[in-house]
Amino acid sequence: MRLNIKYKLFITILSAHFLVYLAMYSFGYFSFNRGFLDYIRRIEERQVPALVNGLVEFYGKSGTWDELRNDNRKWVNLIRQSIESSTDPSMLTARQNTRPTPGAFSPNDWYYTSEYSPARPYLHLLNADQSIIFGNPDAFSENATLFPITAGISTVGYLAVTSRQQLSEQADLLFAQQQQDSFLLLALLLICLSALIAFPAASFFTRPVRDLVAGTRALTSGDYGSRLHIGSSDELGQLGQDFNTLAFTLEQNRSARQQWIADISHELRTPLSILQGELESVQDGIRPLNTNTLDSLHHEVLHLSALVNDLHLLSLSDLGALVYEKRQVNLKEVLEHNIEMHAQVTAKLNIKIKLQFITNHAGHEITMLGDEIRLLQLLDNLMQNTCRYTDSGGQLHVLVKENNAQISIEWEDSAPGVSGIDMPHLFDRLYRVDTSRNRVKGGSGLGLAICKNIVHAHEGSITASHSVLGGLKHTIIFPIHTINIT
Repeated sequence: MRLNIKYKLFITILSAHFLVYLAMYSFGYFSFNRGFLDYIRRIEERQVPALVNGLVEFYGKSGTWDELRNDNRKWVNLIRQSIESSTDPSMLTARQNTRPTPGAFSPNDWYYTSEYSPARPYLHLLNADQSIIFGNPDAFSENATLFPITAGISTVGYLAVTSRQQLSEQADLLFAQQQQDSFLLLALLLICLSALIAFPAASFFTRPVRDLVAGTRALTSGDYGSRLHIGSSDELGQLGQDFNTLAFTLEQNRSARQQWIADISHELRTPLSILQGELESVQDGIRPLNTNTLDSLHHEVLHLSALVNDLHLLSLSDLGALVYEKRQVNLKEVLEHNIEMHAQVTAKLNIKIKLQFITNHAGHEITMLGDEIRLLQLLDNLMQNTCRYTDSGGQLHVLVKENNAQISIEWEDSAPGVSGIDMPHLFDRLYRVDTSRNRVKGGSGLGLAICKNIVHAHEGSITASHSVLGGLKHTIIFPIHTINIT
């Protein structure tokens, strides 16, 4: 049989309470028996001096113990007279006002007839030679306490008192059984009360778990909008918060994936539609198949090829399948090589380039641990953005600084710039601003996303901000000592 956590918790709480109540019952039961015996012993011992005085007085009058031998009536009367003589007079007066019989007790009173009474403890009357005069020889114990009975200076006998080791009188056993039943009934009532409290408590404590199970099933079925109500700050509350964070992340990822697919479809549809339109116009004879037409078709093919290559490169980077062969790279040489590669384009656009290095090394050499090909690809994407989106006659300033901990690259170009609303999204995939830096310029919207992945693979960071030149400023920071080699 499979039990859920609510019933397991209920059984655990109830079992713990049951063990506590069982221990309390056992302790109370044995403690009561021991205490009850101690109580009887104290009552018996309190009457001993009066009994001894009575026996001394009896012997002084009769001079012998013969009258008491096996005469139970005289023994009971002797005990009654001794106890009554030691009883508080106020008690005698009260008893005389409420009982028709004279004296504090009648001969047939329970006080004398019950073995539970202090008037009948385990008593034996012994002769001077400690032989038994009155009492059951089978009940005599060698461990009995002997109280001497004297006449003048002579010891004429002993009163032997044997303390009880267990309850034997019917009244004792009945009373003990009643107390035991009371303890048992109380324990059962407490167990029922514990069950009434434990079940709602188990339900209350397992409710967050049930909610978490239901929420997890909702996530499994694709309901990423499922959220848990957090009503506590304990571990279950923290687990609920983590669940909500997970659900929010999954929801955001699904939205991003859907947007990503929609953007890719749109990006691929545009060059394909242009190609299709131009080819159909050639087929229909609307447009002649000449050099201009072939150049236009070739341009769209290159655009489509570049987009597919960027998507492939970005997917490899996301999967961790993009290989990085890191070694010591001279960043100065990589930068100069990148600028030389785009010299014709920058010259055509009349973009003035200023390259500056700040380092303590001779020859302005700045080395770092990295993949030269990927770093060149990073700088190439930045240069393409500058050439694509910077107005003719603009500027490009590149400042490379090195200190003991890191290398920073500040890449700044001139107008046009990017609005503050668009700035946080520049590294999002397929994101383009709606004004100057748009699709007309030929970009795929993936260049900066690829740059970000390359920088992160080198344990660095890249940020975008407004440039003092009026355009965009990219700040790249690389640690000098990187340890992850892919």
